[in-house]
Amino acid sequence: MNQILLQEALMERLDYLEVKVAYQEDTIEKLNQILIEQQQSLELMERKMSIVSDKLKTLQTSDLPSADQIEIPPHY
Repeated sequence: MNQILLQEALMERLDYLEVKVAYQEDTIEKLNQILIEQQQSLELMERKMSIVSDKLKTLQTSDLPSADQIEIPPHY
């Protein structure tokens, strides 16, 4: 009788561990998919930032003086 109770307890424990592993595998897969999406989003943002940066570099400088060239009036 004691042997049967021990086997039942072990089977319950094994079932519990199998369920836990299944949930962990599902969680890992979901996290992996989120990580893939974030990586794709990051790569897209990097490409867009590179395009914006290139466009800013090619813009002609304005005819306005730079901050270093502006003289502060004497009353300041």
